[in-house]
Parts: sequence; structure tokens; C-alpha cells
Amino acid sequence: MKIAFIAVNNTAPWGGSEELWAQTAIYLAKSGHQVAVNVKGWATKPAQMQAIEAVCSTTYRGYDRNWMEKLSFMAQRGKSFYRWLDRVRPDLAVISQSSNNDGLSWMEACSSRSIPYVTISHIATENYWYADALNARLAIAYTQAKRAYFVSQNTRDITLKQIATPLPQARIVRNPFNVAYTATPPWQPTEAGFKLACVGRLHPPSKGQDLLFEVLRSPKWKNRPLTVTLFGSGSHTETLKRLQTLWELDQIEFASFTSDIEALWATHHGLILPSRYEGLPLVVVEAMLCGRMCIVTDVAGNTELVEDNINGFVAKAPTPELLDEALERAWQQRESWYELGKAAAEKVRQEIPPDPIAVFAEEIESLMN
Repeated sequence: MKIAFIAVNNTAPWGGSEELWAQTAIYLAKSGHQVAVNVKGWATKPAQMQAIEAVCSTTYRGYDRNWMEKLSFMAQRGKSFYRWLDRVRPDLAVISQSSNNDGLSWMEACSSRSIPYVTISHIATENYWYADALNARLAIAYTQAKRAYFVSQNTRDITLKQIATPLPQARIVRNPFNVAYTATPPWQPTEAGFKLACVGRLHPPSKGQDLLFEVLRSPKWKNRPLTVTLFGSGSHTETLKRLQTLWELDQIEFASFTSDIEALWATHHGLILPSRYEGLPLVVVEAMLCGRMCIVTDVAGNTELVEDNINGFVAKAPTPELLDEALERAWQQRESWYELGKAAAEKVRQEIPPDPIAVFAEEIESLMN
């Protein structure tokens, strides 16, 4: 069978939302299917594309290369993009969205060609709604999908509310993770202090690092043996470093992104994630698989895994006051973090399968039978 994977992401060369479609495309290609991939072309090609190109027919959308091409794209309203579907003529198209609405034009392009399609939505936020005209189109496009996949129940629920349309074909799908399913990194002694990791893109509008800085600038946190390490990079790295200096946040450290997640958790005692919006954060799944408790905000799918005072701590909303309240409760139970981590490891294995890619690939194959 011929399957098309369309990665809608136009904002960054690679991100967590790319792993599900990319690994599934490779899996299905190695299983004998013809797989065609359509992604945005970037000045520097992500290293992850090499494995995809090795087994999949890959096309790059290149309108970002210069202003002439961008103007040409606008003049044609992107029609040349969607002619790719005419050339490929897949039996099924998989449209991977960074959010829950940026694949609308691809959905409509498939529908107009009578190409069956499914959607994947990684993020939904209450802070952004389409206006009525576009929302009506989105509702129709979702209704026409064979399946609408969401990475968390909360992402699904927000989407259904925003499009005001039932989706009986909606399903929950899990992202792949970057640690062993049986991971058990050693526990670092706490005599020298407690260490939390804040793992993710340095992007306060979504990840909320500024909220964490607000909390930690208070005298009580500056005088406690607690260190927070920010792992990641992003468009706000230098701003956050200046803010750290401005507020004299000596207990905050910056570290580069690392692919050795188990090694990270061998030196840290828990995760703190002050997100304003999410899907189901991969960093939460990985931390819990590694037996680490998590301090999170009550957004997206966080509370589908993190149970307040049982295997972690939940701030009721992404505000400095509520994040401080959750962190304070965590601090008062700091001697129990190891036991909370054991409960986290048990919970996550009840919700996340050992091989999410195999599960999703089987689901995709079932739609073509």
C-alpha cells in the first residue's frame, strides 16, 4: 500500500512532534509499504531526515528559501504544494500537525481529491481559537478524516470544544520516548542538596520558564539547598540568561540539550515543568519511566499521568503563585521523592505501551484493509 506522511510543522526544523510520524514512516517502509514523505525544507536539514530518506520517497517544501519563492507561494495560494498529492496518489495520507489546526489546508486538499486521511494533533491551547469561518472549515475537515488522533485526552477535549463538533473517530495515540522502557537510573544522594531538571525548549510562551524564575527569585527558595537545571535551547535562551542575572538566580543552571536522558536522571531527583500549554510532554513520560516524580502545571495531558501528592505535584494553573504552592508542597515532602518516583514509574507503564510506534503502525495498517 502507498502511504503519505505530511509533516505540517513550519516553525522549527525538528521537535518532539516530529518523532511519531517520522518513526512510523520508517517502520511502515521497512514493513514493505510504499511511503512518501512531505516536509518543509530548511537551510540546514535536520539530521533525523537521513534515516527517513534512506527508506522513504522524500519531498521538501522549499518556499522559505527566499522572498521570491515566498511571494510565488502566496500568489498561487500554495496550490503547487498540494499537486504533490496528485503525483503520489496515496491510499492513505497521515497529516501530522504541531497543534490541532495547522493542517487544515492539507486536510482540504486530500478531501478535494478523495484521498482518505488521518490527522495527528500534538497540542491544543485554550488561548487560541479560529474565527467562525475558519472554524467551520476545520470542523468539516476533521469530520471527514478517517481517524483524528490526539496525544492526550485533554488535547482531544479542547479540540472538540473549539470546533463544536463530535468526533466519534477520535483516538488517543502515544508518542515514542527516548529511554529504555525498563530504565532504572541510579538515585543521586541528597546530602549535598536536591536537584530538579526543567527539560524542554527555552520558550517561555509555551514552556513557562519565566514562571519558574518568578518563583525562585523569592528569598525562601534562594536560601534552600535546591538547584534547577534547564536542559534545552531555543529562541529565548539569551533573554532567560539575562533574567537569571537580573534576578540573581544562582540556583538556576543552564545545560545544553542532551540525548542521554537516562544519564540526566541519574543526576537529578525530579522534573519541574511550568508549561502554559502542551500536548502530553515527552519529558514527563521519560522522567516517570526513569522513576522520577514530576512537578507540573494542570495543562494538556499532564494530569493523565501525574497524580497530585501520589506520584508528583500539580499546580492548578500556570501562574507563579500556584506553581510556588505546588513546589512548596513538593519541598515539604522532599524526603519522599524517591518513593514518589517509584509510584510514577508504575503509573506511566499502565498508560504508555512499550512500543508506541508498533501500536500506531498497526492502527494505520488496519485503516487500509
